[in-house]
Amino acid sequence: MTQSLQVATLFLAASMAAVAQTPNSSSSRLYHQGNEWIQEITGTLPASKLVRVKSSAGSIHVQGATSNHVTFTVREHVRAATEEAAKKELSRLKFSTYSAGETVLRAECEGSNHGYIDFDIQMPSQTGAVKLETEGGAVTAKNLSGRIDVVTGGGDIRLDQIGGVVAASSGGCNIEIGKVGSDVVAATGGGNIHIDSAGGKVVANSGGGNLWVGDARLMSLQTAGGWIQVSKCQGQVKAETGGGSIELRDILGEAQIESGGGGIKVGPIRGGVRAETGSGPIIATLAGGKNFTDSRLETTVGDITVYVPDGLGVTVRANVDAARGAGIRSDFPLTISSSNNVGPREAFAEGSINGGGPVLHLHTSTGNIAIMRKSQ
Repeated sequence: MTQSLQVATLFLAASMAAVAQTPNSSSSRLYHQGNEWIQEITGTLPASKLVRVKSSAGSIHVQGATSNHVTFTVREHVRAATEEAAKKELSRLKFSTYSAGETVLRAECEGSNHGYIDFDIQMPSQTGAVKLETEGGAVTAKNLSGRIDVVTGGGDIRLDQIGGVVAASSGGCNIEIGKVGSDVVAATGGGNIHIDSAGGKVVANSGGGNLWVGDARLMSLQTAGGWIQVSKCQGQVKAETGGGSIELRDILGEAQIESGGGGIKVGPIRGGVRAETGSGPIIATLAGGKNFTDSRLETTVGDITVYVPDGLGVTVRANVDAARGAGIRSDFPLTISSSNNVGPREAFAEGSINGGGPVLHLHTSTGNIAIMRKSQ
């Protein structure tokens, strides 16, 4: 190969590499706002089945749109006294793109103590998969039909109108999710989690925040110390908190509930229920149907109240270790007895309701038990 041909070949290879690392078209401007200098870069990239956005510091905002390409606005923020000093700081912020089978936007802020980079991106709503990651900043995404994976080291996450599977993780802030067409997995080190609805299973875990879920097919919910609320679950639900209250309103399947020290309220529930709390009352409203299974309600300190509909047959076995007041009372004909008539006493109840059926165990160490007829 001649020397001139070698030079031409190297030049062509370098030119192709440069095209792969730069947008189809882009422009930038530098302006001063408040105590910051901002370099704003806009551009477009080819659409692909997978879009990745990764930043070492800054927020990410994504919006699905009816377009055939990816449009972005990147804002590089630095603090500096003069424009010259700002340009020096901006030179330490690195932004790059790549498009070959997948579309990648990447920002690195290493070497700068005052800088961060925000992303504002529009992409086709039909994008198959989106992966968003920032080491410190909020992430929002809306109107996407595919799967979305979100990780932030310390910012809030807000997602809505997502068709595919959602996986969201925050180091310690809140997660708010609107409507999702498939499964949701959400985890935060200490913030609250709010999910309006999911077409599949919801798995939510917080290091100490509150959990609220509107509607899903299945649920597994856990928090180290906050409360848990569910409006409706179409199947089985498992809810556990280290010390807050739990309220599950409309459960079509079975429920497994545990609180280290808060009240529990569940129902109407069509499947069986196993509920336990270290301290607090339990209120359960049972629903009629053939799906009810053996159940158990237990609290160390607190009253238990159960509402039983006329169409549901159960066999009751209830006991109180140290009754306060009435001990056990029932709207149904059960055999009720107690150990003595003076001071704290043990109380027992046993019998069949509506012809009998699955066993309903009720136990409180200190409190009272009431078995009530559910009004129509």
